[in-house]
Amino acid sequence: MKFSTAALFLLVGSASAGTDFGLNLKHGSFGNVQSALAPEVAFSGDSDDIEYGGSIDFASESMPKSIWGKKSTVAGGWNLDAKVEVSQGKYEFGDDEDAGAYVTLNGKDEDEGTFVWGSGYASKAGASALKIGAKKVFSGENGKVMVSPRYDADTNTPEVVLGVEKDDTRAYLTLSEEEQDLLVTHKINDDNSASIKAGVSGFISASLTNESEVGTTVVTVTPDDVDVEISKDGWTAGISSSDSITNLATAEPSVRFSKSVDLGHFWPVR
Repeated sequence: MKFSTAALFLLVGSASAGTDFGLNLKHGSFGNVQSALAPEVAFSGDSDDIEYGGSIDFASESMPKSIWGKKSTVAGGWNLDAKVEVSQGKYEFGDDEDAGAYVTLNGKDEDEGTFVWGSGYASKAGASALKIGAKKVFSGENGKVMVSPRYDADTNTPEVVLGVEKDDTRAYLTLSEEEQDLLVTHKINDDNSASIKAGVSGFISASLTNESEVGTTVVTVTPDDVDVEISKDGWTAGISSSDSITNLATAEPSVRFSKSVDLGHFWPVR
């Protein structure tokens, strides 16, 4: 299931509506400036009620690429959408196969109180389901309560997520055979929010988000890492230590950056 780079743009040329192009200079850590500046070029648009898009990553010698299409419809009081993404070199599909197609299905009722979803893939290695799930939200005077059963076919793991939302605080309890953890998020004020996650084995992570003229700053702490990321106007820069938070003085930081550039709206030539 291989396709050429030119095939990514075939859909653009035949579309009856305009297409948005952009590039990303590059998110991640790199060994040299040349690989860091190699962009990821992406496009998106819509034609005849079908959304589409694609991307090519020039930072890798194999140039991972993908193209996708999405169709939305309303049936029986449900808003449904289906998305298919065909890619090469972007994902692993099992048995060292890097070319295949992901399929995702999503649905929600008109009241947006019930949600369902599912995903799977197909490649030369075969076809398999990935994830299925559902979510029901109950609203009351004391806030909202959420119940969400889920199943991960890849790991053969069922789980249930229970959520509570009241005022500026949300709590999510995830229960499975292997893990049980609690995530609590709180909006401190208009500029600051915080979250903390813990499990039966103890502390998992905590983060603090600040909105200011500098941009959006997120500080995340785990038992093995401290990460600071700032984003504004398409720029994202971050620094992370890969050592225990108790050894920050000797830790070797990793720096990353990315820049998203909107190249504008293009109309096909007829």
